[in-house]
Amino acid sequence: MNRRVNRGRALRVAVCLLLLAALSGCMQLNMGLTINADDTVDGQLLLTAQKSVLSNRNKNLPVAFAELRQNIPALPAGEETLYQDDTFYGSQISYRKAPLAGFDTESVKLVRDGDLYRFTLPIDPKKYGGKVAEQNPQNQQAFLKLMSFEISVTFPGRVIDSNGTVNGRSVSWKVDSNQEKPTELRAVAEAPPRPSASPAAADDQQPG
Repeated sequence: MNRRVNRGRALRVAVCLLLLAALSGCMQLNMGLTINADDTVDGQLLLTAQKSVLSNRNKNLPVAFAELRQNIPALPAGEETLYQDDTFYGSQISYRKAPLAGFDTESVKLVRDGDLYRFTLPIDPKKYGGKVAEQNPQNQQAFLKLMSFEISVTFPGRVIDSNGTVNGRSVSWKVDSNQEKPTELRAVAEAPPRPSASPAAADDQQPG
C-alpha cells in the first residue's frame, strides 16, 4: 500500500517538475508608464513568453499564448497589437492620453488620491497562475516565481515613497525570473493641483 502511495506521490512530483521545466522563463511583463499632469497616462505594456515555451505547449503560437495569458490578471485596456521577435511572442498594449481611471485593475492600480498619485502592482500568487493551479495548486506559486517584471513609472511630481529605484520623478523595478518576489511594487508621488475654473467661468456662475 505504501509503495502505491509513494509511486503516486512520485508521479505527481514528476508531473510538476515537467510542468516547471516547460514554463521555465515563463512570462515577462514589461511596462513603462508616464502620468501626465491632466490625469492621463502615456506608455506601453509588453506581455511576452518565449517562443520555445509556447511551441512546447502548442505549435500554434497565438493559441499557446492565449492559453498562457489566462494565468495573468486583467491588464489596463489600450491599443493592443501583436509583438514578436526571434525569441519572444506576445502582446503590446499602447496608451496615449489614456484616462487614469482605466488603470485601476487587478494587475495594476494607479490612482489619484487627493494631492497624491499611488501606484501599486500586486505580485500575489492568488492573482497569477490560476489556470496552472487547476492542475496542481503548488504550481501557482511556481508560475509566479518563474515570471519576470520590468516596470518603470514616471510621475509629474516628486516621488515621496517607493520600494523601487528612484531617478528624479521616475521609479523602476526589475524582478528577475526564478527570484523570490516582493508582495507588491509600490510608489507614491505628489500630484499637481487640479485645474481650477477660469475667472470667466466663475463669473458666469455668479447670480445675476
